[in-house]
Amino acid sequence: MRKFSLVLVALGAFLIVLSPMVRFYAYPKIAVAPVNQNSITTLVGPNATIFDISSLKEIQTDLTTKVRTIGDSKASEKAPGNTVVWVSSTETKSSDGVMRSSEVERVAFDANTAKAVNCCDEFISETKGEETPVKHEGLLVKFPFHTEKKTYDFWDGSLLKAVPIQYKGTEDLDGLTVYKFEHTIEPTKVGEQDLPLSLLGLEGDETVTADSMYSNTRTLWVEPNTGVIIKRAEAQNNTFDYEGEPRITTTKVTTGYDDATVAKNIKDYKSLGSQLHLLRSTVPLVCLILGLVLLVLGLVLAGRNREPRRAD
Repeated sequence: MRKFSLVLVALGAFLIVLSPMVRFYAYPKIAVAPVNQNSITTLVGPNATIFDISSLKEIQTDLTTKVRTIGDSKASEKAPGNTVVWVSSTETKSSDGVMRSSEVERVAFDANTAKAVNCCDEFISETKGEETPVKHEGLLVKFPFHTEKKTYDFWDGSLLKAVPIQYKGTEDLDGLTVYKFEHTIEPTKVGEQDLPLSLLGLEGDETVTADSMYSNTRTLWVEPNTGVIIKRAEAQNNTFDYEGEPRITTTKVTTGYDDATVAKNIKDYKSLGSQLHLLRSTVPLVCLILGLVLLVLGLVLAGRNREPRRAD
């Protein structure tokens, strides 16, 4: 009986020590964004209105956007702290196969918190061969591991700054629990363009300066354990305004991840999210409770073993 009590005490002490090790050592080692990221995301925007440069007219078309994200492992190795570097290439085509826009963006962010880290030659390029340095801020490509039900600052590439995005509730996507976040960006001037009055639908041949306006309602569905954006939708309305009035619609579209992208995200991150939840909460708690029970039981048995036997 004495040996058995010692085994219980040792096992209980081991589980008690194991509990914080799983939570504060093993979990942070696993809850990190991958350095060698390699993914393709597809967004679709049916019945979009865009301004066609060749005809100088607004046209209706379907838009398809492909985003290829590659991790720069060499840059990540040289980056400070726990930083990872990703490069995203975005191409948007209309239903006639014409390339309507393209962009390359290089970002650096903390592998745990997902917050921007200003290093590693971050840039945005909308013209091949021309890279514009940019100072990213807020969340860029994902949310932090163990996402909370609160407001975060999320990067907007058109405004070139982070904008608060609010938690709106919890939803179910094909059996996966996700947090819904949303923000609305009211029409905001993001640039200027010299255009002839005739193109703006006004009389005259002179060239005037029009304001490039951008607005967007962005909705993100996030798996909270991994912080991965499972589903995404954006309702954009971009115009050229003159004298405070919209004159040309450059892009009006509601675009979002296609069904295949959402299904793949659910498949890839549902099990990973469950594993992370076990490591962060369930396993440490079970180890602690079971360890305490075994420790107390072992000490009680050991105390009984030390009691002197009564004489007959």
